[in-house]
Amino acid sequence: MNECVDCAAALEHCHGTVVLHEDGGTAECTEPGCRDVDPTRHALVICCDQFMGECCADLAPVEYARAG
Repeated sequence: MNECVDCAAALEHCHGTVVLHEDGGTAECTEPGCRDVDPTRHALVICCDQFMGECCADLAPVEYARAG
């Protein structure tokens, strides 16, 4: 199995995806246990309204890491 390049380099990062909400201050990560949702630690960053058509924070409770 291939090792993640960031893991191999011992860089601080997360394998989850950061979901940014339209309120401009709320973000969450899809990786359970992630407590630092800084987009610079994540290779994948998306805006929820781009794939949901509206901000998903208003649609259902989320159990991901939250910051904001």
